[in-house]
Amino acid sequence: MNDIKDRIECAAALAKVTTAEAAAEYIKDDMNVGVSGFTPSGYPKAVPLALAAKVKAGAKIKINLYTGASVGPELDGELAKAGAINRRAPYQTNKDMRNAINNDEIKYTEMHLSMSAQNIRYGFLPNRRGIDLAIMEVCKIKDLGNGQVGLVPTTAVGNSPSYVQTAKQVIVEVNTTQPVELEGMHDLFVPLDPPNRKPIMIEHPWDRIGTDYVACPLDKIVAIVPCDITDKTRPLGAIDDDAKHMGQNLVAFFKKEVAEGRLPKNLLPLQSGVGSVANAVINGLVNSEFEHLTVYTEVIQDGMFDLIDAGKLDIASGTSLSPSPECLKKFYANLDKYKPHLLLRPQEISNNPEVSRRIGVIAMNTAIEVDIYGN
Repeated sequence: MNDIKDRIECAAALAKVTTAEAAAEYIKDDMNVGVSGFTPSGYPKAVPLALAAKVKAGAKIKINLYTGASVGPELDGELAKAGAINRRAPYQTNKDMRNAINNDEIKYTEMHLSMSAQNIRYGFLPNRRGIDLAIMEVCKIKDLGNGQVGLVPTTAVGNSPSYVQTAKQVIVEVNTTQPVELEGMHDLFVPLDPPNRKPIMIEHPWDRIGTDYVACPLDKIVAIVPCDITDKTRPLGAIDDDAKHMGQNLVAFFKKEVAEGRLPKNLLPLQSGVGSVANAVINGLVNSEFEHLTVYTEVIQDGMFDLIDAGKLDIASGTSLSPSPECLKKFYANLDKYKPHLLLRPQEISNNPEVSRRIGVIAMNTAIEVDIYGN
């Protein structure tokens, strides 16, 4: 078993360190299980693999799985192939999961990603229960005193704070492939639910309104599991001539808007969709005249790192760090350089329409089809 003692500051928590197989014993049939992760980043891996193996060996367990968005193959893929999922929400992209959904083997609900955490806190689940068990990947466990620990996320936040807050039990995966130096790159804030909600006090993408850990009572944690399995981020397509032309058109449009006085010289906070085309368009700003750019988005990909390298980007705020495998290696090797420019938040905040509208986000997303007439 991988040694994680140096990543656990709370002495009492060390007694909860166990294997993935032992932790999987806490997962029962029909449980509502909420996990960390958003895209193939920051999701638990060891415990889902152990659960899949247990079900393949004959255990009769089907869980209701709630995530941040899509996650990696060790979670969606293996559990779908094992037949271990009854219901899935709020978003997924895995082929095995999709086939099972289309074959009516898995019930699926897609939700607006900024609303899923609140819906779950409300108990708006089909079985009218909250989260029974949360599984969260961390790089470190802090000792907060008074029976509380701080769970430091890794490369994604997603809905982790709300899942941990509302779950009856928590399993923590300490991933040793994730640097402990990730601590400080997160801003974790869970708003109060109506009628007690207050304004979300973000005026700029660099504003911090929360903590850099998820607080959790130690007695809620039933298992702490070592893990040394890496994120499975996806390669991005090469930036071809069409993508370069789109980037050039974008820059030309921005220059005109600045010249006409409709945008400031450093533009407004940018938002970019996920995938090769969106990444390539963002890359078009690298050789532009624009400086001190800011980003308020959900997924941070390669183009953002190119902008940091070019000295063009001050801050990129999102909920997930999901660059290509090559760019992820570059990030880990130069963490001190990139970390001051990156901030990860819960998706309830990163995808919040009110915040995006108020700070004037410029949203750039790709589509399969566009109806310009609004029919």
